[in-house]
Order: sequence, then structure tokens, then C-alpha cells
Amino acid sequence: MDPRVLEKYKSPAGAASYNVKYEEEWIKRLSKRREFRVIERVFSIVGPQKRLLDLPSGTGRLFLALRPFGREFFETDVSREMLKLARVNLAEFKPHVAQASAFHIPYRDASFDCVFSARLAHHIPNSEERDRYIRELGRVSRGWVVMTFFHTWSLKNILRRVRRLWNRKRPKITMSPGELREVAKTVGLELVTTIPLARLFSGHHYAIFRKVKEASS
Repeated sequence: MDPRVLEKYKSPAGAASYNVKYEEEWIKRLSKRREFRVIERVFSIVGPQKRLLDLPSGTGRLFLALRPFGREFFETDVSREMLKLARVNLAEFKPHVAQASAFHIPYRDASFDCVFSARLAHHIPNSEERDRYIRELGRVSRGWVVMTFFHTWSLKNILRRVRRLWNRKRPKITMSPGELREVAKTVGLELVTTIPLARLFSGHHYAIFRKVKEASS
């Protein structure tokens, strides 16, 4: 994972900043409302689930969107500082809270009915690490995996690639549905569909996977 991003979110200041930015910045408030609606669409396909793992959970930003669709929640993040704030934010709901890396998830195979992982894949520049991350999500799921990725062929990314000809901004870390599908099938996951967060203004998509068979060798 990008070490700069990791260190930022592990720090007290970084966690505190993240905890409020989706409420204080108007563009983030709009994004949050849109994301809640997309998550509702996702679970119209997935359906209600008993045990749900949210990794990385951050400070619990998306918990209220997930809450109608689960009975037992496991909020998990690599950042202790994020989890301190999550405990405060979600005190009335009393989810399980644990510190762990998405690359080494400390739960047994098929521990959860649904594994939810938002806004992480686009921070992982190394393709082998991204593959390991997806395989870990699939390993601990017995039913469904929901994750976000930055779509290679989204309008947002195509325009960014064109603008790079003169602004020299770093390229986004992207994946295509085909790449996702190939990795996922190694842990018995089938890509059901992808849903864009916003076709014109975001390259982020939600990918929905269903556990269908034994992993390929």
C-alpha cells in the first residue's frame, strides 16, 4: 500500500481529519449521500446478511449505510487511531472492533456472510498486493464480497489520462472488470456486476462477487 497514505491514516491528525471531512466539505457530503444510495442498490442484490465484515472500516463512515443489511458487524482497520474514533462514533451500536491489515485478515476461512471493503484498492500500487488483498477478502467470505475499485475505462480515468499529457499528474491506480474477474475466480468468487459511484464525476465502482465454487488451483 502507498506508505504515505498509510502513515497519514495511522496518525491521530490524519484520522481526525478523515473523521470530519465527509461532513465539513460540501463535495464530500454530496459524495457520501450518493454512496449511501449506491450501497442500498448493492444490497438489493446481495440481500440482508447475518455476519458482515467492514474492512477497512475507518472511523465507521459507512456503517449507517450498512446497518440495515446486517445483524452482526465487525469493524476492522489497520489504523488504531481510526478505530478509536469508530468506537466513539458507533458506541450505541456496539459492533465488534479489531485492528488488522486487509492483506492478512485474522479470521478463519468463510467466517463472514458478506465482506465489505470500500476505498482501498486504489491505494495499492503493486498488482501482486492488490491480488493478495482480493484473495483475502474472498478467503474469509462464505457468501458475498463487495469492494470498490477505480475503473480503468471510466470516463473520469480516461479524461485524467488525456490531461496527463500536459499536467503530468500521477496516474490513478486502476483495475478493469476483467482483471477483477481473473483474480476473484482463484478463490471461488464470481463477479456478478459493478455499479459506478457516479458515471460522470467519479471513477470508483462497486464490484459485487458471489462465492460459487472451490477456488481454482
